[in-house]
Amino acid sequence: MSRRNARWLFVAFLAAYTVALTWPGMLVANRIEPRILGLPLSFFWVALWVAAGFFVLLNLHVAENREREPAGGEPDGGDAGRREPGAQTPEGVD
Repeated sequence: MSRRNARWLFVAFLAAYTVALTWPGMLVANRIEPRILGLPLSFFWVALWVAAGFFVLLNLHVAENREREPAGGEPDGGDAGRREPGAQTPEGVD
């Protein structure tokens, strides 16, 4: 998914999330019965939206970072901060 599409998905999800967890969206699940996985329906409704939020944010994170990586595959160029085995270090620096 492109960065632009991931951002639009996030904005649309954020709008749906806001409506689903406030009035009038919460009216759909504003009762105790049925119990799902031992949770009242209203609690499960909130947990479901929080879990969905995780996956939408994960999708946004992957889309943002996929387009920022250079052709080498590692964001820092691959060798930044690594020392050769047995290399001398400046005195007092570990």
